Amino acid sequence: MAEDDTITIRVDDRIEQALAALTRGGASATTAIERAILEAARRAAPAAPTEAMPSSIDSRTLSVRRNLTPEQLLEFAERGFIVIPDVVPPDILAAANAAVDKQLRAHSPEEGHAGPHFMFPKWEEEPDLAALLRDTQAFELAEELTGDGAMEYPWQTQIAMTFPPYVDDRGMPHIDGGMRRKADEPPRTFTMLAGFFLTDQDGDDTGNLYVWPGTHRTHARYFREHGPDAFTSYPDIKLPEREQVRARAGDMLLKHYMVGHNVGSNTSDSVRRTVYFRLKVRGHDATWRQILQNPWHDFTPLRPLVSSFDDNDK
Repeated sequence: MAEDDTITIRVDDRIEQALAALTRGGASATTAIERAILEAARRAAPAAPTEAMPSSIDSRTLSVRRNLTPEQLLEFAERGFIVIPDVVPPDILAAANAAVDKQLRAHSPEEGHAGPHFMFPKWEEEPDLAALLRDTQAFELAEELTGDGAMEYPWQTQIAMTFPPYVDDRGMPHIDGGMRRKADEPPRTFTMLAGFFLTDQDGDDTGNLYVWPGTHRTHARYFREHGPDAFTSYPDIKLPEREQVRARAGDMLLKHYMVGHNVGSNTSDSVRRTVYFRLKVRGHDATWRQILQNPWHDFTPLRPLVSSFDDNDK
């Protein structure tokens, strides 16, 4: 745009929704207003030519809004997860790693530990970890799967580390929140997992998350047949071949809640670091029985895309 050009920003429902979402995420009202105005400017401004985009940006750079592609939407619907590259800029990534270092000093594993090590700081306890979701385009990208303004910010963060050398030989997935629960207790379900890679995991056995693609649909069919209260152990289903999620530092994973998964092996020379957030749409907890039986319950924008999957899953 030329120097004299201006952008007229209409303060409408989208601005109000953005303000509400940002203040819920822990930002001050002033910061929320600034970000909402910047977001409106992103939507109104013409896209810059590719050659004009900087080769390296940080969180202060006003960048063109990203959207999930139709291919990514279909991949998530069919396989239950996608990896989105370069969501986290270097300055936010560095601050997140420093926050993990701080947590590790307070909650370090025993000397010589090999295998998984988890830490669960609260959202407000580590703002530099919350920034992975709040101060990037990550939350907006996730809401493209559920609908704009549909989700709430989480109350907790998970730091997932895998110290080498570690080989996982269980060969079985799990679903979070329901295993070994009592029959009168609701499972701790959620909508999707947002994972942020703080280290490269682009080769095999570098602490990669194991996933069983498409099992969100198979699990839903099982619970339709056996009832959602059967979710006290892992469903007896035929499993597909498992895969290792491969990504580089700064990439983001979006995974459907009901995709079977597990901790992966780490035979590399470095410690695997991933930060996870469990995201829910508003009103999720009251509808957990429907959610277990209908994989598209929380994913309104995907419903027009999945009629063929529904036919195959009946």
